[in-house]
Amino acid sequence: MIYETLTNHALSLERGQTVRDIRIGLRYTAALLDDGACGAAYTFQGGPACGCHLFGEAGNVSGRPVRELIPWVGENHLLKASVGLAAINAVLNRPDPAHLHGNVLEVLSVQPDETFGMIGEFRPILAGVRKMTEHIYVFEQNLSKGDHLYAEDQIPAYLPRCDVVVVTATSIINHTIDGVLEHCRHARQVCLVGPSTPLCPQAFADTPVTLLAGSVAVDPERLLQIVGQAGGTMHMKPAIEQVMMRV
Repeated sequence: MIYETLTNHALSLERGQTVRDIRIGLRYTAALLDDGACGAAYTFQGGPACGCHLFGEAGNVSGRPVRELIPWVGENHLLKASVGLAAINAVLNRPDPAHLHGNVLEVLSVQPDETFGMIGEFRPILAGVRKMTEHIYVFEQNLSKGDHLYAEDQIPAYLPRCDVVVVTATSIINHTIDGVLEHCRHARQVCLVGPSTPLCPQAFADTPVTLLAGSVAVDPERLLQIVGQAGGTMHMKPAIEQVMMRV
């Protein structure tokens, strides 16, 4: 399981940091460590796996070793899993000379005759892809967003046809990523995207993933404030740097 690989790698790299603060916002969760590093992960809303929006560890997280929170990414309680991935990203997502900058679509380079697949609708990316190819499959849990979407249970039928695939990193939190990647074995490019993305090529070396498109916190205190005030991806831009890493 990918979350297990991420857990082990993050535990091997943490250096005794403690958690200074945790914010579980309406859109994102953020973990701030005592060395100033900060990581983010998506916050799922609703459903029994979110525990009716209650977090049982509330008030008892600050000051704990980050190594205690990292394994939470494997929890079925989605709020706890979000905290776990945010803690992992606080350890892993730091400035690195290997980071790439620029437009993810330029790196993916979708050709007109290729088929594009997307797990989770990223509208800015989708708008760009529509200028590159007409062959597009977008899979979503919430089909009410539009009639151009395919249900997740159609992934086994259509995703193997795709040459280039973009997968939301939120699939790590709800533990669906391994199943999704099984249907990407024939893809030329598979990109994991979003602020939840762990910038850890080692964790994806034995998977179809070829590119990680995530972020590094450049203003951790600001990021924590934005997340705590129900900010989304666009609000976070002044506090993060969007980067990519090849796998």
